[in-house]
Amino acid sequence: MFPSSINDDTICALSTAPGVGAIAIVRLSGPQAFSIVQKIFLPRLPGSNNSSPLSPALFQTVDWQPKSHQATIGYIVQENQGNLELIDEVVLIPYKGPNSYTGEDMVEINCHGSPIVTRELLNLALERGARLAQAGEFTKRGFLAGRIDLTQAEAVLDLIHSKTERQSRLALTVLKGQLGDEIKSVRSKLMELLTRIVAGIDFPEEVGDLATDDIEAITDDCSTRLQQLAKTARSGRYLREGLKLAIVGRPNAGKSSLLNQMLNFERAIVTDIPGTTRDSIEEPVDVNGIPVILIDTAGVRVTEDTVEKIGIARTSKAIEDSDLVVFLLDRSQGIGEEEEVIASKLIEFERPYLLVNNKVDLKEKSISESHPIMQRLSAARAAVEAPIEISARYGNGLEQLKAAIEQWALAGSPLQELGGSLNQRQGQLCLRALESLGYLKESVSTGLPHDCLGTDLRQAVDALDEISGVAVTEEVITEVFANFCIGK
Repeated sequence: MFPSSINDDTICALSTAPGVGAIAIVRLSGPQAFSIVQKIFLPRLPGSNNSSPLSPALFQTVDWQPKSHQATIGYIVQENQGNLELIDEVVLIPYKGPNSYTGEDMVEINCHGSPIVTRELLNLALERGARLAQAGEFTKRGFLAGRIDLTQAEAVLDLIHSKTERQSRLALTVLKGQLGDEIKSVRSKLMELLTRIVAGIDFPEEVGDLATDDIEAITDDCSTRLQQLAKTARSGRYLREGLKLAIVGRPNAGKSSLLNQMLNFERAIVTDIPGTTRDSIEEPVDVNGIPVILIDTAGVRVTEDTVEKIGIARTSKAIEDSDLVVFLLDRSQGIGEEEEVIASKLIEFERPYLLVNNKVDLKEKSISESHPIMQRLSAARAAVEAPIEISARYGNGLEQLKAAIEQWALAGSPLQELGGSLNQRQGQLCLRALESLGYLKESVSTGLPHDCLGTDLRQAVDALDEISGVAVTEEVITEVFANFCIGK
C-alpha cells in the first residue's frame, strides 16, 4: 500500500535500468527535494581546482538556488573528516511544481551509470530525509496531482512495455490524452443530460420534464461512441499481451519452413523427413506491429511412435490455447485423414483459423471446396473467407498472410480514430456504461419516472469516471500502479 501521507514526504529512486551503463538517472520528488539536493550538490565553479580538498564552508560561500527546467553541471559530494569528498560529476535538472512530471518539486540527477555511484547517491538522499519510492509512485503522484488521468497513467505502463512500433505509438497517443478526452466528452454529454433530468425533478413547475426525444437522441449518440470504444478492447488485448498463433498441419506440410520465414532466421530444423518436429516451438515475432507468439507444432498423423504421439498431443493443446490457428495444407499431397483430425480439433475448441495452401511452387493436387473435410470446416470459425496461397520455402504470399493476421487481430477496430485502445479494466467499465444506457432506453420506452432515468444515467457516468480515475477506489489505484517499475 502507498502511504497515506503521500504528499508530505520526499521519495527517491533510480529511474534507469539497474546495472552498468553510460548514464543513470536518480529522481527525487516531494516538498524536500530541493533542500535535500542543496545539501549534497555543489555546482562547478569556473576556474576551480577540483583536485584540491574542498571545504564544507563552500556550501556557505556558494549559494546555489535551483532554477526550474535549467540544467547545472556540478558534483555530488559528502562530508568526510572535515573535507568534502567527491562522489560523482553530474548534470542536475530541477523541476518546480506544479510544472513537473509528478506535479511536485522534482529533481533529476544525471550521473555516471555505475551501480556504486547510484547506490551512494541514493544513500545520501535517504540520509537527508528522503525515502525509497515504491513501484509507480512517481506516476501515481502525477495522477493524484491532476497532471494526468488514469488512462494516461496506464498508457505510461504500456509505453514502457511496448515491443513493437505500433504498440509504442498507440500508447503515446493515449498518453497525449486523446482516449481520455473522448471518455470525458461522452461523460460531459451524459452529465448535462443528468443535470437537466434532476432539475426537472427538483423544480417541476419551473423546468418541467425533459422530452423523451431529447433523452433518446443523446443516449443513442453516446451509446454509439461507447460502442466504438468498446470495439478497441479486443484488439487492445492483442496489442498489449500478444497474439498466440499456432501453425498446424500434417507432417512435412511446411510448418517449420513457415516459422523460419516469419522469423527471418532458421529457428526450426527443416528436412524432407516427415515428423522432424517432435515438440512445439514458441518464438515471438512482430507481425505488422502486432506482437505474435508463433507456435510451430508437431505434424498430425496416425503413428505408433511414442515420442511423436506426445508431440501430437501437445499440438492439440496448442490449438486449444491459441488465439488464432494457421491451418497449413500441403497442396502437393491434397487432403486426407490428417486434415480430418485437425478440422475436428478446430471445431471442438472453437478456434478461429486461417486456411493456408502451401507449396504453390510445386505441382499441386486439386483441393475442391466440395471435399467433405472442406465442407466440415465450414462449421469452424474461418478468420478470412478465401484460403491464402503461399510458398513457405520461398516466402511467396507471406505478406498476404501477415495482412490476414493483422486484419483478424484488429477486426475493424477504430484505433487511430479514437486515439488508442481500451485495456481490460477500461473495456469492462465501458461495457458497464453501455449496459446502464441500455437500461435507460428501456426505462424511457416503458414510461418510468424520471428519477429512475436519473439512476441509470448516474450509473453510466460513474463507470466512465472510474475509467478516467475521477472516482476510483484506492484498491484500484494501488493495483494499477503496482505493475509499474520502481522509479517511474
